[in-house]
Amino acid sequence: MLRSLPLLPVLGISLLLNGCLYDNPPSGPAASIDTWLAGQWETKDSAGHLFKTIIAPTSSDHYRVTLIQNGKSSTSFDAWISRVDGFSILTLKSLNEGLSLGKFSLFHYELLAPGTPPPGSVGPTRIRISELQLDESCRMLDSFHLRAEIRKALKGGTLLPPRDAAAELKEDKKLREASAADMAYLNDFTYSGKLRTNAKGANRSSEAREKIPGSIIWIKTGGVTLEGETF
Repeated sequence: MLRSLPLLPVLGISLLLNGCLYDNPPSGPAASIDTWLAGQWETKDSAGHLFKTIIAPTSSDHYRVTLIQNGKSSTSFDAWISRVDGFSILTLKSLNEGLSLGKFSLFHYELLAPGTPPPGSVGPTRIRISELQLDESCRMLDSFHLRAEIRKALKGGTLLPPRDAAAELKEDKKLREASAADMAYLNDFTYSGKLRTNAKGANRSSEAREKIPGSIIWIKTGGVTLEGETF
């Protein structure tokens, strides 16, 4: 995977992943937007710096992605969903001046189990964004040959960062069960400030396991409104 150091201020910050910039996308919009991606999201890097991003629909098949670093600088992207053999890819096109203008970055996205809920509420929505693990030679390919390389990596099981999927599912199940038990406990008894099933501990274990190289977890903090409709 190419680490494009001069472009880190744009791509590395954009989703906190230092991936390749591609000359071409795998395709144009191949599907309508996933509305659950729309909203306000935040995460922190390993140093504790806060990053926020706003994903807002601009049409039935396009998003506008705005990333804000530490409440100051922002970068913007046009975005859409590409698909290769049914595999969904979040494609971002840089709208920022400089070497990255018009370049593309490619990510897989997936919805995770909700985080630990606050008392009397529900857990926050979480997504994991993972950079595609393609060789640096792919960055200058045309769309046709880029899709061919993605298919090859999909078939070989090398397209996404490696992780222990079975252990992860087990941890997510533990988190959901613990959270459900705590909610039942809170509904039946006066909240005493102590969670009977220690769901918070289960969440820490799950999140620690989910912090895998090449992936970042974003937590939803709010919605966005477009033409009177809230996402």
